[in-house]
Amino acid sequence: MAEQGHGNHWECITNIDDLVKNQLLNLVQNGKLEDKEEVNAIFFDDGVQSTEPLFSIAAEGNFSALALIVTSRDKTSNQFVSGFPFVRDGAKLELTITEIKEWDNKYEAVLVAETADDHTISFFDTKYYKNKDKYKIGGTYTFAVAALGYNVEFLKEKSFSFEGQKAVDWLAKIGKKPTYDSNGNVEPIVFDLSNLVTYLPRTEYPDDAEFQSPINAVETIKAFDNDFYKINITIFRDPDVCIDLYAKTSFFDYKPDVNEPLRGVIWVQGYLSENTTKQQSELLNSDGEPIIN
Repeated sequence: MAEQGHGNHWECITNIDDLVKNQLLNLVQNGKLEDKEEVNAIFFDDGVQSTEPLFSIAAEGNFSALALIVTSRDKTSNQFVSGFPFVRDGAKLELTITEIKEWDNKYEAVLVAETADDHTISFFDTKYYKNKDKYKIGGTYTFAVAALGYNVEFLKEKSFSFEGQKAVDWLAKIGKKPTYDSNGNVEPIVFDLSNLVTYLPRTEYPDDAEFQSPINAVETIKAFDNDFYKINITIFRDPDVCIDLYAKTSFFDYKPDVNEPLRGVIWVQGYLSENTTKQQSELLNSDGEPIIN
């Protein structure tokens, strides 16, 4: 079974020493209340599932962090039960849920979903604790989706080619004949990779994915006392589906520019858009039953 936790997710932001000494302390001390929910889940070491008030605390800004806190059953202390980097303003994607990979604690999960064009995307739901009872397999919802970079780099090999007999053989596969240069040599077949888009979720951790994409837009932002690049990338074509990727500036020797191709490994996250929640509530009466016009 895949390990369930956020240690590797924090590596997209900072090192463990800074996380423990600075980031988590600052989050709990200076963060503001994001949500307060009654959640039925497993919060304590005894493994008993119970309904408890859960508070989520978020730092200010679009790219920050979220801490989940539960009061102990004897009401003598507040327990930090989870925390992770959090992107508030993700790309709004309409997705149909095909699978819910709920974690053992029952308040966190990875959602597997499809776009209207049957592209599959998986992401960690940063507000599963709040919205899990609203989800149904086959239901379509609007999610705010973004990505954080574990490792991102410029594409080193932007093209490859077939020469000589390899070029002849490849052209034969598609029913074409080779062309020759002035010296009678077969002209090479060149394949440009600079506009190639790939998104390949990992089997064991489907919210992690390998990607390749040209840059659509890029800007430098400040978060967690460091500089990051906010890079808009494409994960699917026809039609294009684009999300923002937050990557450490230290990944690069210089600031990336529009159209430069990138590749790497990312953590994808998202949460149910408030617009979806509002639209759904407008379709229900006071008893929670569908309104039929």
